[in-house]
Order: sequence, then C-alpha cells, then structure tokens
Amino acid sequence: MATKAELSTQIEHLEHEVRRLKRSVSHMSLDCSPEPARGYYERAVYPSEHARRAIERAEAEWERDVTEPQYEGDYERINAYIKGRDGLNWSWEKDYTKDGQFSWCGAFVAFCYGSVLLADIRKKIMPSCYRLMNNWGRTSRLREGEVPMPGDIVVVFTDCSRSPSQGNHITLCVGAPDESGNFPTIEGNAHGMSPHGPTEGVIKRERSLDSVAHIYRLLPEDFEER
Repeated sequence: MATKAELSTQIEHLEHEVRRLKRSVSHMSLDCSPEPARGYYERAVYPSEHARRAIERAEAEWERDVTEPQYEGDYERINAYIKGRDGLNWSWEKDYTKDGQFSWCGAFVAFCYGSVLLADIRKKIMPSCYRLMNNWGRTSRLREGEVPMPGDIVVVFTDCSRSPSQGNHITLCVGAPDESGNFPTIEGNAHGMSPHGPTEGVIKRERSLDSVAHIYRLLPEDFEER
C-alpha cells in the first residue's frame, strides 16, 4: 500500500500530465483549419511608438512570472490588470485569488498600453471580445483581411468551432507572421511559456493566422495627449 507521501507525489505527477495534455490539445486545435495562404508575411512590419511601448511593457510583465494562483508565480499582480488604474480600473472587483474567477486576457492588454490609452477604452471596451466587436466592429480599428502587426489587439478562436463570432480570447501581437503563418503573442489568462517553462498566466506563444477572429489596431485619437 502506497504511503501518503507517495500518493501525493503520484497526484502531483498526474495533475502535471493533465495540464500538459490540455496545452497540447489547445495547440493542436489551432492546426485544425487548412494551411494559410502564402506571401503576405514577407513585408517588413513596424509598430507605432505606442505599440512599441506596449510590447516592452508586456515583456516586462512576462519577466515577472505572473501565473494563476495554483502555480508559484506572482498571481497577485493580476489584480493590477483588473483593478489598477493602468488596467481596467474595475476597483469594485474582489481580489483575484482563484483560477477562472475573472477572464483577464483583455485586462492584461489594457494594462500593457497603460494610462496613455484613454481610460474609457480600458474600462469599457477592453474587458471582453464582445465589447471590442460591439464598439469597434464598424470602425477603422477593425483590420479585416489584413495580417496582424506588432501592437495589434488580436482576438482569436481557441478551438475549431470558430464561435462565437466575436472570438473568445484577447492577445497582444508582438511580431510579424512567419512563413508558416504563425505570429508571436504575449497573452494573459492563457497556457504557454513563462520564463521558467510551461504555465498558465502571462505567457508567450505563437498563434496561427487561421485562429484569428478579428484584428484591432488603435487609432491616434485613442490615446491621451502627453
């Protein structure tokens, strides 16, 4: 009969395998669609100054090793994205203490742009895929038929059902697509790579162009004059 310590080790190993399999399924699901067309990734792509700073801030948050509470990273940092003045500024929300308590992918991107992005945009538009589509779906911020540029807010589908139509996860594009039609992102509330390996939280990964629901590119009037 196994000892309590041995059972605990076995449970920890099984939990790790479950998380690994979930990540594998997530990655495999992005490959269910046909391969993207070729040729559009060859042009040079450069971010705006605001986008460049947002990417730098995203990199800094990634380096902090922000994870969901069940991991060993800085999960309390998630409160800055949801409740802080540079994020959504939803100060009435309870402190984030449990995975799944709040869908904070949009809050993370809002925080990356920070206080230079208009407060109403961060507070009222960035929290969800639906709000982005409802507010920006008929504006020039929506870049349908294009490929993402660094700094773009890219909403993706996380499975092959490609529903709902507004997408279901908000990411920050940090680089141009490669020859395989994949582009790098830094994301919150997602599975991917931390500075110390696979985790769930603020992560880096690649997304397929086939997974893109919508691309939003911020306009000059979306920013505070400084």
